[in-house]
Amino acid sequence: MAARPPGWDAKIISLVAQEAFGGFPRMFEVHGWPERGEEMMRKVQTRVAETYGSVERFAETFKGVTGGER
Repeated sequence: MAARPPGWDAKIISLVAQEAFGGFPRMFEVHGWPERGEEMMRKVQTRVAETYGSVERFAETFKGVTGGER
């Protein structure tokens, strides 16, 4: 796997949250993740990794949404 630039994981998660779900609150609701408000930002990478196995797999799942950015 190619090296990722710093902040890549946060960028791709944010992009998917906005483009696929309309924002973090809806993404958390759809996935059944319990955090709300400021807690979402503290837990989003953990929840993505728990659910998808890695941020890379999350990005792959939503690559149509992100325009293939991975």
